[in-house]
Amino acid sequence: MLLLAAATLSGADRSAINPREYLAELRRLGARKPFLTDSPDVYLEPQSLGQFFTEKIYRELRGNPYFGYDYDEGFVLEGKTVQIEVLKELIPGTSCQAAYRMALEQALNAAGLQLKLTAPIQIGVCIVGVESRETQKTLAGVMVEAYLRNTKQRKALFIRYGSGHPRGLPAAIRLSAEMLMGRVTRAVSQ
Repeated sequence: MLLLAAATLSGADRSAINPREYLAELRRLGARKPFLTDSPDVYLEPQSLGQFFTEKIYRELRGNPYFGYDYDEGFVLEGKTVQIEVLKELIPGTSCQAAYRMALEQALNAAGLQLKLTAPIQIGVCIVGVESRETQKTLAGVMVEAYLRNTKQRKALFIRYGSGHPRGLPAAIRLSAEMLMGRVTRAVSQ
């Protein structure tokens, strides 16, 4: 979060920034609120709900529209092998699934993880929204619901987040897969 703040400041004249407004913006970006009462997706994109996650999971998700929402049951990454249990998309007329799989496999490799069909760490991804091109309101990107499950511990991490990129949908898909791997590698066992 501080890197985001520093990046924001680097393009602006620092003397012109009101410290109180800056701190208020940092608090807003870091706030963790319930998904069902905070996310604009609930009323703007209701068709994206209930296709992958259950109502119980939606009730538990916390976060914000900027960083996404998560619900962690206590997931811990054990070992260096994972399996992609599910990878699907819900948007008719789009075909992001193959590109997402390739990006996810590259991100796994970059993180030092290997794919193995029988690995106890399972990844499930569902692309629940796609913006194929930039508009006045949004960048080209994807909205994803994903889980990371440790079958030995019977614990999972559920996340819903969006990823957009000014260079288009392929870059947004890569960014989304890398963001997911960032969540995986933060959950390393001690």
